[in-house]
Amino acid sequence: METKPLQFFSQIISYDYMFSNASLKKTGSGWEFVSEEILEDFLYEHLEILLGLNVLEKQHIVNNQRCDILAVDSQKKLVVLELKNVEDRGIIQQLTRYYDALLDEKPFSDKVDYQQPVRLVAITPNFHRDNFTDRKYHTLDFQFLEFSIIQDEEKFYLCLKDIDNGEISKAIIPYQELENDLDLPAPPKALSKVVNNLDAQQQKEVLKVRQKILRFNPKIQEFASAGSIKYGSGSGKSSKFCAEFFLDKGELILFLWIPYKAGESSRIGRARIWTDWQDKALIEGYVSSGVGTKINKQKRSMQKLIEAIETEGDCCKLTVTDRNRIVKGIYTLPIKPTIVNKYFQVVNRILSDYEHAKLLTYEDVELFKHYKKMSRERMGEELNSKVLDYYKSLDSLVDLALQKWLERL
Repeated sequence: METKPLQFFSQIISYDYMFSNASLKKTGSGWEFVSEEILEDFLYEHLEILLGLNVLEKQHIVNNQRCDILAVDSQKKLVVLELKNVEDRGIIQQLTRYYDALLDEKPFSDKVDYQQPVRLVAITPNFHRDNFTDRKYHTLDFQFLEFSIIQDEEKFYLCLKDIDNGEISKAIIPYQELENDLDLPAPPKALSKVVNNLDAQQQKEVLKVRQKILRFNPKIQEFASAGSIKYGSGSGKSSKFCAEFFLDKGELILFLWIPYKAGESSRIGRARIWTDWQDKALIEGYVSSGVGTKINKQKRSMQKLIEAIETEGDCCKLTVTDRNRIVKGIYTLPIKPTIVNKYFQVVNRILSDYEHAKLLTYEDVELFKHYKKMSRERMGEELNSKVLDYYKSLDSLVDLALQKWLERL
C-alpha cells in the first residue's frame, strides 16, 4: 500500500458544518462519526493525506449502484473505496458488484489505466470473520482498513490501520467536545416518568441513547404520544422513524427500525430490542405496531419454565443412551419430571433457531445458559454452541438504525 508520511496539522482550519460538533459522538468504547455520510465526507477531503490517493468522485453511480469513493493512485490504478460506520458482512460482495459495473463503463478513462488491476478497499471499524472468508477465496485485490478515532488530550484523529501489514495513517479531526446537553430539548414527561423508576445507571444509558439519536441529524424530531416516544422525520404516510421508546405497563421497551434477518436483509422493520441498558442487547423480534403480543407470550412461557427449574420438588433421573441403546450414564437433573420433556424440547428449539439464524428472546438465552451450566456440572459435557454469544452491542444496533434511517431519506 502506498502511503504518504503521516501529517499532523498544527492549527485547525475552517470546515463546513459537517465537521462541527455534530460530526462525532461518544460511545461506550470511545468515539465515532455520527453517520456514514460524515465519515465519507471526511475521508474524501483527506484521502491524499491518509492513503496517497487522488480523488475522482464520491457517490459515483454506475449501473444503478452508488460507489462511495472513486480514486486513483500514483500509477493511475483505479481505487474503489467502500465505507461502513459499522461492521458489514456483505462488503466484499458489494465491492465486487461495483468492480464489474466499473469495468463495463470505464469512467474517467482519461485518468485511469484500465489495463492495470483495480484496487478494492473496504473501510470499517471492524471486520466480520465472514469478510476474511469471502476474501480468501476471491481472485480480486481487496484491501482491509480498520478505522478508529483516537483522542489525544483535546485533539481527535482518524486512524486507518491496514489489517494485513499493520501500517497506520492519521488525519486530525477538527472537533471540540461539548460540555453539556443544554442544546437538547427536555425529555417528554411520559419518558421522564418511566425513566425516574429506573436505577441511576439505567437512567444514564436511556438518556445517552436519546442524546445520540437527537444529535445524529438536524432532521430527527421527537414525537411524543400516549405510551410512545418516536424519533424520525416527516408526518403521516411520509414518516420515517429510526427509534421508539414504548411504555408498556410501566416497562420501557426500545424499538429500532433495522433490517430484517438480524440486520442482514435489505428490508427494514420495527425491531423489538431487549437491553440491560448498559451495552448488552439483542433483537427479540419484528413488530409492525404495539408491543408484540406474540413475543410477550413466548417470553412469559419461557420465564415460567425458567422459574420451574431448580425449585423444590422431585428431581428427574435421565438415562442417556447411544444409537445402539447402550447406557452411557444416568444423571440426576434439577428438573421436575413433569417438565423434563418440555425442557429438552425448548433447548432443541433454541439450538435449531440459532443455527438457522432465527431470533431468540432474552429468556431463550437465559434458559440455554442454565442448560449449558447443567451439562457441564451434571453431565460432564462442554457444549460448543455459541448461543450465549448471541448478544449484540446496544450502541451498534442504534448506529445501524440511524444509518438505515439516513439512507431512506
